[in-house]
Amino acid sequence: MSDDLNSSILDCLIPGDESGWPAAGQHGLTFRFLQLLEILSNEGVQQLATVTENLPKDFCTLSKDSQITSLSTVEKEQPAAFQAVLKAAYSAYYTDQTVRQILETKTGYEARPPQPQGYELQSFDETLLEPVRAKGPIWREAP
Repeated sequence: MSDDLNSSILDCLIPGDESGWPAAGQHGLTFRFLQLLEILSNEGVQQLATVTENLPKDFCTLSKDSQITSLSTVEKEQPAAFQAVLKAAYSAYYTDQTVRQILETKTGYEARPPQPQGYELQSFDETLLEPVRAKGPIWREAP
């Protein structure tokens, strides 16, 4: 599997657009994508091999429409392998710091992990538990 092929697959799965979203392969996420394939699935690298083996040999030189058609065929014929590849592609893309900054700019959603800072939550209303508490224990003691 070549980096060009992986990059072409990523660009086809996450093509980017004129509004500022970068294409995944052109953005240089191939290495992270391959790392995540190994992490997210015990057979991730094999699943990528299954996808690439079912693509035309000249996939990188095909038109975007032909690439999409080829990947759609693989998705139908090898759904588990395709889903593993897609999951790794999305994970590589949406955990990338540059993409997260774009997401923050466009949506206002902070480009940071939820922990350790967490998010502000409403105080829990303990009165919601009263009906359950009123029932008493719903278990029996083990001998």
